Amino acid sequence: MLQQISFKKTATASAVTAFLAIQCGGALAQTGPAEVPNTIQEVIVTAQRVAQPASKTPLSLSVLSGEELKAAGAVNAASLTNLVPNVQISNNGGATVITIRGVSSADTTEKGDPSASFNVDGVNLARPQSAGLAFYDLERVEVLRGPQGTLYGRNATAGAINLITNKPVDHFESSASVEFGNYNSIKLDGMLNSKINNILSVRAAVSRSKHDGYLRSTQNLSANQDDDDTLSGRIQGLFKFNPDLSLLVSADASTLKGAGPGSVPYTTFVSKSGEAQRTATPSGPSSHNDKARGSNAEFKARTGAGDFTYQVAHRNLSLDIVSATGQLVPDVVSTTGSNVSSFSQTSHELRLASSFGAWKTIGGLYWFKEESAIDGRLINFPQFGVLRFVQDPTIAQSKAAFGEATYSLTPELHLTAGLRRTSDDKSRKGRTIIGDPVLVTTINDAAVSYAQTTGRVGVDYAPSKNTMLYTTLATGYKAGGFNDGTGATNPFLKYDPEHLTSLEVGIKGRFLDNHLQLSADMFLYDYKDLQLTAVGVDPSTGASASQTLNAAKASVTGAEVEGKYMVSNNGKINFAATYLDAHFKSYKPKTTVDWEGRSLAKSPKFTVALGYTHNLNLDNGATLSGTIGTRYSASYVINDYGNAQQFTQGAYHMSDANVTYSPSGDKWMLQGYVRNIENKTIMTSYGASFAGFPAVAGLGTPRTAGVRLSTYF
Repeated sequence: MLQQISFKKTATASAVTAFLAIQCGGALAQTGPAEVPNTIQEVIVTAQRVAQPASKTPLSLSVLSGEELKAAGAVNAASLTNLVPNVQISNNGGATVITIRGVSSADTTEKGDPSASFNVDGVNLARPQSAGLAFYDLERVEVLRGPQGTLYGRNATAGAINLITNKPVDHFESSASVEFGNYNSIKLDGMLNSKINNILSVRAAVSRSKHDGYLRSTQNLSANQDDDDTLSGRIQGLFKFNPDLSLLVSADASTLKGAGPGSVPYTTFVSKSGEAQRTATPSGPSSHNDKARGSNAEFKARTGAGDFTYQVAHRNLSLDIVSATGQLVPDVVSTTGSNVSSFSQTSHELRLASSFGAWKTIGGLYWFKEESAIDGRLINFPQFGVLRFVQDPTIAQSKAAFGEATYSLTPELHLTAGLRRTSDDKSRKGRTIIGDPVLVTTINDAAVSYAQTTGRVGVDYAPSKNTMLYTTLATGYKAGGFNDGTGATNPFLKYDPEHLTSLEVGIKGRFLDNHLQLSADMFLYDYKDLQLTAVGVDPSTGASASQTLNAAKASVTGAEVEGKYMVSNNGKINFAATYLDAHFKSYKPKTTVDWEGRSLAKSPKFTVALGYTHNLNLDNGATLSGTIGTRYSASYVINDYGNAQQFTQGAYHMSDANVTYSPSGDKWMLQGYVRNIENKTIMTSYGASFAGFPAVAGLGTPRTAGVRLSTYF
């Protein structure tokens, strides 16, 4: 039995803990066996495709429970920026751009790929637009930092983000919640779980989220940009035929409407303050009508050879976007863009996890195919009237075989080695049409094929029961691709995959009778063949043009520490701190501009997060809990690769707080919250000037406040 530690209360301690905060530093989900009150609880994760304690997983990992996500107001992936160390997530024109330790991808088009693998219940969502949908009825979120090339494959050079939903359970339960806040915000969530018979249990969940736009237009448009109008639902059926055989089937659907993401003139962002920074002058109205649909089946069987898992999934994403380009300029006719796109993906994965003697192994096969059709138009385009992009189809196929084995030299010392061999094929057929009537049509016709091998070797050692040391050498890559044109018209048509090699050393421990949980790591990246915009000079004609090329090398070094400390029976501190040096070793966006030594985008040198939560047990059996937190970020740059410019987001701190009341019996809960107390305006993206319109800046979420009422049945 773990012993509790008693603490003397002092005025100084009370003052300090009242200052600290919760919304920071990768708090762990509270789930797992044999929970002991008033201690930090263990959590079981599946980051390495098998269930194991987070404290025994030898990689840099942060986990957030579903309840912690609700308390933090995390309704989409961008919310993780303030919750997980060394992670920056933003919305760029409807696409979710994930940056982990300075590693990211600037190409969110149909031919581009993300640098971080985003997965829901083990299914990779290939399009960055899909990651922006609402978080709801989640068991936990796992964030893996560093290349995950062995178990997650291509496009995981930065890391992986895993959303794990709550699964059906064999008893009745239900819940409902309603939330009201400023910007006319309203959120509704509901869940119903029922046992149908001794074999089948069913769970259904729905989420509705809506708020007015955070940007104030000067033209009194019908809807301000940076709004939300999302409806999502999921239904799952779990068949447990016997303790060793199960089948999980699920289907989900989401619809995202509204004016959609917006921006303000860059000069407004840098010259104004407060609410004035959020004054936009869009050159016309915009609208989004995006839909995502998915189905998934996962079959599990425990056999004499090990645990067998087969998963098949199919997903569809359709985008219908209308947006006015840039900000209003007198006497300049607005250029309006539209994008009607459809994406379809199918994946299969087969895994076998085994344990025999001193060995633990996992191996599998993976197959993936994505096909898309794009019709994008710019109307009132200068000089030509209409510029149209029709790409149909763009196809990506990937096949892989992977395996990883861990050998226990002693009960405390383990060696791990893994490899993944991937074969990729990508192609695109389409055309660019200029003018109405048509003046010029150019053909886009390209295909690439390649095979890549990634892997991992590592050692972990447990000097005591609750402490683990580990070191890992791992590799990852992001898929190659192509630019516009054909082999006959563009000498820079194709570019190769980018590669990352990581060396990491870390420690994880639970100390003071499980009152203190601590993890820390140091890492070094060799990052090469970066796919970035640069000027290529045609050797035959001498003509120069901006293309996506394997134009850069980079170095990334850093350190992270995060943890929790139970300061008393009712009080807990969360903390996190990071150091990051991410810079180009070589890169020339233009022949006359050298970025050697300059920082990678969205890679602040330092971040610090502190948090405190306190629980009070009232005489009537109810509980009252309060949390308050702050996060500091050093300045960082956002890059305009096409124009060879860097823009700085200055250092800032941002704080959150909430108070929650739960009556005796925990049948309902009432919470009040305020987020971004300082009402900081943070630049999350930059768009260059275009066709006579000024440069623009995308902004983070302003101060929000509200109340949430939840009931449980």
